Amino acid sequence: MGRYHRFYPTVRDLRMLPVLEVDQSISVQEGKRLLQSGLLGGLLLTINNSHMVVLTSDLMDGRESDSISSRARRPALLVKVGDTVSEVVEQWTQNPGSIPLVTDDDGKPLGVLDPLTTASVLLAEFTRLRAYLDRLLALVNDSICGIDEQHRVVIWNSKAEELYGVKAETILSAPIEDFFSNIRITTCMHENKVVNGHYHQPCEGAHVLINAGPVCIGQKVIGGISAEKDITEIVHLNQELSKASSQVKLLEQEIKKISGQDCAFSKLTGRSLAMQNLINFGKKVSATDATVLLRGESGTGKELFARAIHQNSNRHLRPFIVVNCGAIPNNLFESELFGYEGGAFTGADRKGKPGMFELANGGTIFLDEVGELPLEMQVKLLRVLQEGSFYRVGGSEPVQVNVRVLAATHRDLEAMISRRQFREDLYYRLNVVSLEIPPLRERREDIPELVHQFLQEFCQKYQKSISKIEPAVMTAFLDYSWPGNIRELKNAVERLVVLTEGEVIDEQSLPENLRRNTYISLVTAPTAQGKLMSVAVEAEKQLILKTLQQVKGNRSEAARVLGIPRSTLYYKLRQLGIPAK
Repeated sequence: MGRYHRFYPTVRDLRMLPVLEVDQSISVQEGKRLLQSGLLGGLLLTINNSHMVVLTSDLMDGRESDSISSRARRPALLVKVGDTVSEVVEQWTQNPGSIPLVTDDDGKPLGVLDPLTTASVLLAEFTRLRAYLDRLLALVNDSICGIDEQHRVVIWNSKAEELYGVKAETILSAPIEDFFSNIRITTCMHENKVVNGHYHQPCEGAHVLINAGPVCIGQKVIGGISAEKDITEIVHLNQELSKASSQVKLLEQEIKKISGQDCAFSKLTGRSLAMQNLINFGKKVSATDATVLLRGESGTGKELFARAIHQNSNRHLRPFIVVNCGAIPNNLFESELFGYEGGAFTGADRKGKPGMFELANGGTIFLDEVGELPLEMQVKLLRVLQEGSFYRVGGSEPVQVNVRVLAATHRDLEAMISRRQFREDLYYRLNVVSLEIPPLRERREDIPELVHQFLQEFCQKYQKSISKIEPAVMTAFLDYSWPGNIRELKNAVERLVVLTEGEVIDEQSLPENLRRNTYISLVTAPTAQGKLMSVAVEAEKQLILKTLQQVKGNRSEAARVLGIPRSTLYYKLRQLGIPAK
């Protein structure tokens, strides 16, 4: 409120009614006489070293002969005459039952705030801020929902109406549980925690990324709020892609023939803002000969990105040579990179052999895992970068090359420099342009598209006809952290394609690590805290509920999916208190 306030900057603008400091022993009758004169805003008492304020309304009941201290129930909130309105409101919010008592800079009481003026100021400010809030809720592209302490819906914007088909006039003031069963906002409110970018399926047919957290006044939680980005269309569109995999491959080949270099970055899948920005930046860099350092965790696709940069450059018709610095023995590094003359060492080819830099002349050399280079090779690599020449092993004539260098690493080169494991001068030569490729867990919205891309690839490879992925499988993919990044995701999809017999990939085909991740998410939920037996019972209950939801309440089908007799399922439904319907 404070930073938007323009019209009433200080307490002076709220006006003041004087207060009269009185002895607590005066009677209620005398207090009425003083206040009803209309010249005072209140009476001020000091009781047990605390200031108490008595207003006219406090003296309406009780015996007139009683001491006025018996009606002193309102503590004074001391504010200075020069305080801003926002500062007063912030203090008042922490002490809602108090009366703002205005003092001078020396702490001498001057008066109480005029209630009518104060109310009109706060109403005007509230109305203005409400207008901003209403416009904001109408403009954002996310579904916004807010609830109070009793889980009653207090905010429901037009995007929420569009996503869930529930009108604001229907859901506002109603408990949110009347409309949804799988609710994250209440969990965040009660646990006083915030979630960001979490995949969520609030109801059948809807897929969202949710940001949610508690709403607090001071330390008190008064409700919760969530913002949900609809990704349902992305999930459905990617499912449709798998139905025409062969045609897509043919079209891609034709596009490559027609547009050539423009499709160099087409293999870099990703709708996320981070990937789109990275691809756009990569296209700009590819038009130059600048040295590029690609950084990121293992499996994020650094080599694929390096190939795209080469193919989109004016060197695309020349060689692209890949050197895995972590796979070459130390004693062979120099001969592999720079080649050797005939007879340079025992076992050498008599004709000699060109090195990787010679083979890449005119093109691009990609030094993968450059952080693994031995220190002595770092010096020689630095010379090539500076002078564009080197000597073969056993040679005496310099070899001139024109090579663009791209490098990649998952290691902390800055820390290696401090430990003297990597040369600082080489670091600055390689780090002309640095591109950080984000891990898969930071761009979860790209997972559905990647899954269906890999699904098409492996269906063609293994001659399978898989047309659908169950929502539960996609949920597991989106909830998993993917420490191995895209490489791990690709391997997981390949395993699913190999093991799936029919046309649908279901939850039973999931790898053990994804199943374990789903189970851990289940038993670490707030309802599953406690003794081991309680955790097991709650996990069993949640699994049955989830299965019933997937089969739309068909108990016979649920028993089949769970692998138990139908009679056992009925017994567990009664034992766990799950309704029959």
